[in-house]
Amino acid sequence: MYVKTLNNEIQEFPYNVRKLKEDNPNTSFPAKPSESLLEEYGVYSVVRAEDPTLTHTQTADHASAPVLVEGVWTLPWVVRDKTADEIASEASSVRYERDELLTQCDWTQMPDSPLDDNTKASWATYRTELRDISEQAGFPTNITWPTAP
Repeated sequence: MYVKTLNNEIQEFPYNVRKLKEDNPNTSFPAKPSESLLEEYGVYSVVRAEDPTLTHTQTADHASAPVLVEGVWTLPWVVRDKTADEIASEASSVRYERDELLTQCDWTQMPDSPLDDNTKASWATYRTELRDISEQAGFPTNITWPTAP
């Protein structure tokens, strides 16, 4: 990923070698131009910033343009709070997954289940933990799923 600049002002982003060749039709470029050759044309590599640390109510997207950080063009993150709709959608997905897990072990609680009382009680505890998923502090994005017996 590259950025085309003029006097450290962004002219075009994203930019690529194919576009550089189109912009300079009378110039012969090697298949893979060196960083120093690209810099002669105001073209610089862009690095992605390190992933941000987020809470379960935040999300991050890359910014629309890089910024110059200590001489390196860097594509930063934009952190924002999730919308109520995003959180509700995530919660719905988790509940759906939880409901599927509950359905898969319904048979363990039937009166004619072949399980002994201790095993049946273990499954009942697991099912209670599944139902309580939505009570976890990080719900719906940072949850700990119980382990089936």
